[in-house]
Amino acid sequence: MNTSTTGPYSCVILDDEPIITKIIERYISNMENLELKGSFTDPIDTMAAFKEFDKIDFLFLDIEMNVSGFDVARMLRSSVRFIVFVSSHSTYSIDNLSNADRLLVKPVDFRAFHDTVNELISGENRR
Repeated sequence: MNTSTTGPYSCVILDDEPIITKIIERYISNMENLELKGSFTDPIDTMAAFKEFDKIDFLFLDIEMNVSGFDVARMLRSSVRFIVFVSSHSTYSIDNLSNADRLLVKPVDFRAFHDTVNELISGENRR
């Protein structure tokens, strides 16, 4: 696991909407301390890929897919430093999302993405 305060921090995206994965891929590429390890639209493919990964720093994870993002988060929690749920439903709140470190509401803008990533990194570095 990367313990550097500057990165690169490894990232994986899982969202069944290809346009969302492309947007988050672009956001990751615009932050020099982030490195994309994989981008997926299928939860089963993601689970299989995690067998090949070392511990991942960030998992950007959709909630409502053919396999619940809650289930994916529970299964991958020990392999991920930070889980950031990405949802189009603003009815969710971080308080009722177990296994998540943050929630981003679609459409995700770059400023919210950037601030969320930096808050998580900064919070861990203060520990």
